[in-house]
Amino acid sequence: MDTMEAEIATLYELLGRHWTVGTAVTNTAFDPAGQGVAFALADGALAIAPLTDVEPAQDRCRAALDDGRTTISPRRKPVPPLTKVIISDAPLHLAPLGASDFVASDHGRLLRVSASGVTRVVSSNGAPIDVIAPVSAGGILTASGGSIIFYDSNGEMAWLQERVGGHTSAMAVSPDGRRFAIGADGRLLVRSFGPRPEPSASFELGSVSALSWSPDGSWLAASVGKTGIVLARLADARIVRIPTYPATVASLSWSADSRVLVTSGAYRMIAWDVSSLDDGSDQPKNLATGRARFVLVETVDIHPERGLVAAGYADGMVAVARIGQSDELVVRSPGRGAVHTLRWSSDGQHLAFGTSEGEAAIVTFPPYIFK
Repeated sequence: MDTMEAEIATLYELLGRHWTVGTAVTNTAFDPAGQGVAFALADGALAIAPLTDVEPAQDRCRAALDDGRTTISPRRKPVPPLTKVIISDAPLHLAPLGASDFVASDHGRLLRVSASGVTRVVSSNGAPIDVIAPVSAGGILTASGGSIIFYDSNGEMAWLQERVGGHTSAMAVSPDGRRFAIGADGRLLVRSFGPRPEPSASFELGSVSALSWSPDGSWLAASVGKTGIVLARLADARIVRIPTYPATVASLSWSADSRVLVTSGAYRMIAWDVSSLDDGSDQPKNLATGRARFVLVETVDIHPERGLVAAGYADGMVAVARIGQSDELVVRSPGRGAVHTLRWSSDGQHLAFGTSEGEAAIVTFPPYIFK
């Protein structure tokens, strides 16, 4: 990795835009069009920032004529402020909707929010919303009162499945949009997408707090209580349990080729070579990634195009490492709150994250920084 001769401690200032938002950042989402990013705040507001940087790092890069070393000049202008929208008085569920909007929940309401901060009510049925999950076609699924509702990319209600389960603790839609999985009543349920589902698959796993499909749709990864993670292969109902995590796994992320699963919940980035299960092994091979520390990894996300993992730590550090390698690029130094939410943009150029002490940030990487 090329740090472009910048001091590691100042890389955050040189490549990033960051804002003080006054309360903890609880979730982050990019719009599908790649124009903006929204930060959900603990006080019930949304903070929205454009991805376009008025002073991008590549315009501030200079290569020395004698040795070719690259440096980045500091910004000359203040970073423009965020657009802040008051949605609720409590933490929000957040997801992208359509091409360039977001949807957030306000108790029993769903509100559509544009990048400019304009809001309109999508639904208002009064029942608290448990979770929201994005759908690849641009819509969303919501779980509320034991029922699942699909809203299309226009925000219109398209179908309803009633009495699916009790309180839904996690939900994820398969990449092909044909199935969805939920954690409810101590079980992992998989159902067909649509108003008249086929019989569901059901696995007694315990309390599920996070779910993630592999991009090829063959595996489901679930964080189960305080016991670690479970991998479920739907084709043959194979269950692989990976226990002994020091903390609850809050974050699950798959590589684009579906071979590697990276998780939070330990004192380093934990990467599992799930493809190694194809040879009959009981456990996937561990790929030592990044450096072990005495601080928990709170959140992880794999780069959409490269074998890179971004991780946010309980002490506020953000680092990027190559899968299976110890070398790290420290993007943000420790301090100023834990990083509980972190996400790459779909093109892998931007990394957005927020902290428990009210800092929201977008770090935009020049295309040549990762060699």
